[in-house]
Amino acid sequence: MFLTYLLLGLGVISVVAYLTRTHLPVRILGVLVVILGLWTIKDALFPGMGWTLAMPARFHGIVRKMLGQSTPVGLFAAGGLVGLCTVPCSGAIYMGVLVLLAQQPLLTRLGYLLIYNVMFVVPLLALLVVVANRRTLNRIAHWYIPRKIPAKLAIGVFTVILGFVVLVTA
Repeated sequence: MFLTYLLLGLGVISVVAYLTRTHLPVRILGVLVVILGLWTIKDALFPGMGWTLAMPARFHGIVRKMLGQSTPVGLFAAGGLVGLCTVPCSGAIYMGVLVLLAQQPLLTRLGYLLIYNVMFVVPLLALLVVVANRRTLNRIAHWYIPRKIPAKLAIGVFTVILGFVVLVTA
């Protein structure tokens, strides 16, 4: 996932850095981030209404099959697929961050992109260690399920705010 997000980020940030030479593309991207944040809020409040920002269900079986192989190639492929498929879920915040980073000098932008991706993956690694124990996994699930909607709402609100930050700083 780290490599997928890093490569995706490098590609997107290159395009965004090119586009940010004028203010209109940055403003369009800021509006896109706001829309994605509002969509996340919609998903929290009305989960069955329309398309949701989540990994498509048709990929769940493929990911499970790859993870079941437990080979380096299978795990690498699963991580890459999960990374690509979770872009709709976490991509709104990532896009907002990339737009802000694209306005920085090249080395600063690359350094922050690397830090962002490390900080994105470290909690996933910690979670992997924690969920290796099935009892702990059940406790976390019981704790998280009733808090899922408020968490999604918070992410949506944060994304909308991030979109407005992009619009104001453009």
